[in-house]
Amino acid sequence: MKIKTLRLVTLTFSIIAAFALSASAQSALPGPGESCTCTEVGHCSASQTCPDGYAAVCVCSATGCSSSCSKISGFMDLSEPSLVKKLEKESVDNFGSVLSKAFKKVVKFKAGDPNFKFDFPLTDASKGSHWVILEYLAKNGDLLINGHDIEFWKGVRQNLQSGGGFKLCAGPVSASLVVDELSFISGLRYSIVSGDPHTKVTGPFTGNTVSDIVNSISEQGKVTIAQK
Repeated sequence: MKIKTLRLVTLTFSIIAAFALSASAQSALPGPGESCTCTEVGHCSASQTCPDGYAAVCVCSATGCSSSCSKISGFMDLSEPSLVKKLEKESVDNFGSVLSKAFKKVVKFKAGDPNFKFDFPLTDASKGSHWVILEYLAKNGDLLINGHDIEFWKGVRQNLQSGGGFKLCAGPVSASLVVDELSFISGLRYSIVSGDPHTKVTGPFTGNTVSDIVNSISEQGKVTIAQK
């Protein structure tokens, strides 16, 4: 009788433990994802859903649309000298990981030559940008950023710079995250110099020039944005 009771208690404990583990696993799963949608009538559309800890960002222009999950924590490193220094220390196989972390995007790079050596001539920091590095890599292998090649991103950037109509959809997210995205696409480094960079803003942010987008973010977030 004692043996049966012991087995029953053991079985009951096992069921409770299994239930506890199941509940713990469920609580560890991502909650409702952040999402965004973006459409440029007559051209393209994009939509994205991201897990907790990431912000969904969609970009649309006359040259195409793109979407991605941008990590909320950390910071975007777009400094040409800093990127060159990091890449010089890494093996070519790790370039994608280094740039993914720096840009908060999914970057993949495969060198065309198995003996490729990163030999990038560092320019004056006031003239160069991360796009100079990306174009250099694209000439020496296959480069994809969020699934798009360099020509796609150059088109989006050119569209923004030349005034062809641009839309950035995200939110609610911190104003600093939107400024980072604008910096990545434009190749110009913007930062919030006054106001709370963590203020939540919601897109779409639209305009025909970079200045239009900057003003839209500034007005909504009550922050001052300046080019570094």
